[in-house]
Amino acid sequence: MKKYFYVYYSYEEFGLGYIGSRICDCLPEEDIKYFGSFKNKNFNPTNKIILETFDNNIDMLKSEVILHNFYEVDVNPHFANKAKQTSDKFFYRCFGEENPSKREEVKDKIRHSKFGENNPAKRPEVRAKLKEARNKRITSEETKIKMSEAHKGQPGTYGMKGKKHSEETKQKMRECWNKKREEKSWA
Repeated sequence: MKKYFYVYYSYEEFGLGYIGSRICDCLPEEDIKYFGSFKNKNFNPTNKIILETFDNNIDMLKSEVILHNFYEVDVNPHFANKAKQTSDKFFYRCFGEENPSKREEVKDKIRHSKFGENNPAKRPEVRAKLKEARNKRITSEETKIKMSEAHKGQPGTYGMKGKKHSEETKQKMRECWNKKREEKSWA
């Protein structure tokens, strides 16, 4: 039976999105019930766009790694992804531990392709599909008013409504974010 490999973007009409990859036995366009393997129980996607299709698992995962890194889906508040496809997981899946030199060669190719023409986030057709999906998520003023009314009087995010962080907490948060930025500076 033929296998199909694709990278997709699933999203809520007025909420979060999710970038994932999938291997299925049917054509990607017919795989309409699958929206991702996300852990966020509040995320309820209703739409899916096929970003790219591939001939093999390696190219599919490579594209997913690049997109996850480009959009930083694990920390970007616009995505339901809580983790991103990482090169370690990618290389383990594709080459195993038996061939470290091949693994390093592919790591270098991915590192260089992040900023090159192979970056799917920079290809016009992929960017157009993501832009179209984001534009669909733009909420009308009427809907914004309805959403605002529905949420009035409810507790804020993380139970912080009406409270402020102490200066000590703010400093700890700054240090944490600076550390994360430094760790990502190699990319």
